[in-house]
Amino acid sequence: MAAKSKGTGGIGSDAAQHARGLVEKDATLAALVEAELSRLALAAKVKALREKRHLTQAELAERVGTAQPNIARLESGRATPRLDLLARIAAALGARLDVTLTPART
Repeated sequence: MAAKSKGTGGIGSDAAQHARGLVEKDATLAALVEAELSRLALAAKVKALREKRHLTQAELAERVGTAQPNIARLESGRATPRLDLLARIAAALGARLDVTLTPART
C-alpha cells in the first residue's frame, strides 16, 4: 500500500488539494480547467434533458439531424459541439440555449 504524502506537495490522498493549488498558481491552467468543467457540465445537461424527455440518443439524433454517435460523444464529454448543433439540440429538447460572453479574470 502506498504511503500518504504529507506536506511535500506530492499527489497522494490529497490529489484534489494539490490540483487546486496548481490551478490557483497558474492562470492558463485555471482557464483550461474551467473550460473543461463547463464542457462536462454541458454534456451532463444534454443527457439529463434527453433522459427527462424519455428519448434515446438515436431518437434525439434523428430529431436534430445528426448521427447517434455524435450525441454519444457530446454526452460523454469527448466532443465539443458547434453552436448550431447545440441550438438544434436545445430546440429538440424543448430547451433554451443561453450563450454568455464574460470578461476573463485578471
